[in-house]
Amino acid sequence: MTLAPVWAMNSWHDGTYLGTYLIPTRVGWERWYDAQGALDVRKLPLALDAAPAVLHRLSDLPAHLRGLSLAGLNATDDDVRFIARRCRELRWIDLRGTHVTAAALDALAKIRTLQYIGVDPHLLLTRDPNRRPQLVAGSTALVPVTTGVPDPDIVGLHETLRKAVTKSPGSGAHDPDEAVARARVLLDAEQTEAALAVVATFLATQEPAVLIVAARCLLKLNLPLQALAALAPAPPTGAVLAWRSVVLTTLSPPEAARVAKAALRETFENQVAEWALVSAYLNRDQLVLAEEALNLLRSRTYDDIDEAKLSARLARARKKYADEAAAWHRLLTVVPDDADALAGLSRSQRCARPYSFRWMTTLNRAATADIGKYGRLMTVTLRGHRVSQSLGLSLLSWPVFLLLLSICGPFEHHVWGWSVAFTLLVGHLVTRFIWWRTPRDIRRTIRNSDRLTGERHGPSLRWLLISALIAAGAVLLIPANHAAFTSAPVHTPVRVTVSQVPLEPGTAQG
Repeated sequence: MTLAPVWAMNSWHDGTYLGTYLIPTRVGWERWYDAQGALDVRKLPLALDAAPAVLHRLSDLPAHLRGLSLAGLNATDDDVRFIARRCRELRWIDLRGTHVTAAALDALAKIRTLQYIGVDPHLLLTRDPNRRPQLVAGSTALVPVTTGVPDPDIVGLHETLRKAVTKSPGSGAHDPDEAVARARVLLDAEQTEAALAVVATFLATQEPAVLIVAARCLLKLNLPLQALAALAPAPPTGAVLAWRSVVLTTLSPPEAARVAKAALRETFENQVAEWALVSAYLNRDQLVLAEEALNLLRSRTYDDIDEAKLSARLARARKKYADEAAAWHRLLTVVPDDADALAGLSRSQRCARPYSFRWMTTLNRAATADIGKYGRLMTVTLRGHRVSQSLGLSLLSWPVFLLLLSICGPFEHHVWGWSVAFTLLVGHLVTRFIWWRTPRDIRRTIRNSDRLTGERHGPSLRWLLISALIAAGAVLLIPANHAAFTSAPVHTPVRVTVSQVPLEPGTAQG
């Protein structure tokens, strides 16, 4: 039974901006998602940097907040008293720049976990500063808050550009537009370093199209910090913000969602920003918001590939494997030989029906489409599947053999040895059965791969002989168990002999 999610705000459905949530990290508090939408905050310690609309919806505040900043808002004593009754887990609260007086501080003092209160300077005289909770005044932040975005790798960007130009000199482009066109063609041909070398000489122009293509090349090379550095000098146009949000989806998903929303405000239909928005929510398991953003993407785009991939990710996060398989099938109707789609379909088929062998055929198609990415993965996955199934069934069969052999005449005094032997036999029979049910072309592929690499991913006769020796040793070397282990104690009647003693006269003999 799955627990129902706990929403951050009960009135999330109208889309009102209520502030920004903060989440604790090792270096302090970090900006999280906006308090706008159905955020699942179960098991998450959060603080809230409140917006003015919060004062009209104090009853919607999460009761488990660890911190609250009302700085600069028109909060009153009644608002603070209500917060003190509702949020009993507060560690800190910032009241600087509000209309709160000293009369409301006594209500906050009843919160046992409260440690710091940010107040205006004139309130410091109303309370002993050495008494907890401590009153803090001044213009500095009550708690350190960061954006969660790492610093761009500018040095690494220059080094990567130098290596790309050294490897692919002489791009031949005469202006930024020609360089962008050539780089896009090279990107489609999977020649990422050559595409980066083409646009490297035009990065100083700070043309948005040049910087975007360079960021795309760096993302292909799995260098997101350098891609962030490439986009740093670009003007904040809708396209630049969209690709910046794409880079941030793995580095800081909450910041990526904010940047994607800013890009959508700049350009109404921006497929890149919509994709980044869905990915940002999926990367933090905010599935309700991800579905809403995905519906927006479906209503505005004609690209079935991105929609199918995101639908498959959403269905897998919700463990709806039939919907995930349907999404992959939609993608395969557009691109029949997409290796990633075939691998995803194989994974969903295996999760939906783990004892079927259909997923093996699909994984073999993925390995055929991209042997470098999924060839070795297929052999390792199939071997792991056989080993895990045989090991699991062997462990389950061992206590069954203990009970069965304990009541069989020939084995009742050697239960332990024979149970080990039969358990090993079950494991090898399961392995052989799975190998026999594996499609013939996959078995032939695995054998040919093992001949080329010298490895062994199929059933091994060596392990069969080793298991046979272990079984024989268990039967011969493990001593016989005591009879009391297998049979119930027999109660032998005790014969009592009464000695013949002469009785006195008048005594009846019993």
